Amino acid sequence: MSKIYSKNYWSVGFQSRLYDRLSPESYFESMRRMVAAIPEGKSLRLLDAGCGSGLLLRFLSERIRDGMVYTGVDLLKAGVEQVLLRAQELGIANRVSCFEFDLASPFPLIGEKFDVVVLHFSLYTLASNEKRQEVLAHLRTVMNPGGVLILANPSVDYDADAIIDESVRLVRERYGFLTSLIKQALIYPLTKAIGLRFIQKQLRSGEWKAFTCEEFSQEIERAGFVVQHTEEVYAGSAFLLVARFTS
Repeated sequence: MSKIYSKNYWSVGFQSRLYDRLSPESYFESMRRMVAAIPEGKSLRLLDAGCGSGLLLRFLSERIRDGMVYTGVDLLKAGVEQVLLRAQELGIANRVSCFEFDLASPFPLIGEKFDVVVLHFSLYTLASNEKRQEVLAHLRTVMNPGGVLILANPSVDYDADAIIDESVRLVRERYGFLTSLIKQALIYPLTKAIGLRFIQKQLRSGEWKAFTCEEFSQEIERAGFVVQHTEEVYAGSAFLLVARFTS
């Protein structure tokens, strides 16, 4: 049953948009922090590697309207379909493309180079260090020299309860007490039961990879990047890392 749930967790969540509706505010806050780490510049070409349903577009839409070009890739067709639909809803479809693609394979867009590559909670689902290094090596081939790599991955301190607590606080601060009460009573119990606890179980069993800050930095440096910044995000349950490709 666990294997069936794991296999269908993402695709069902993307297709039904249940993934979007149940994502905690702390998750969105980590996306805001990731977007804040993107360098200035109106004509940047950005690759969202493991883009899922394209939730990051919500926070990139203004940058895209100002000239950024967005390309998303995801293993699941359901994710790609939702990205393209979301781009239409946001009115930015003319500057957004998305493809079904396995990051562990050599990148298919020959000649395409990116100024920024982001991986928001996508690398950690590969438990093997060798596979993660393969992905990072493939991504290097499509980055411009001096390009920026921004990643968020779970930490060894991943805590579903802390994520929910921070999310309730953030919702209360941003949208008011009533909205936070509705989220706390009706939405976030489902978020924790069918989402966060499952991820926590996968991390603790070693099926997916949880990092210490030092381990995360060393892994990115082994792949040929220079780490410039790390910080805790997601209620201390993840690290955000910014690195540069220098050659």
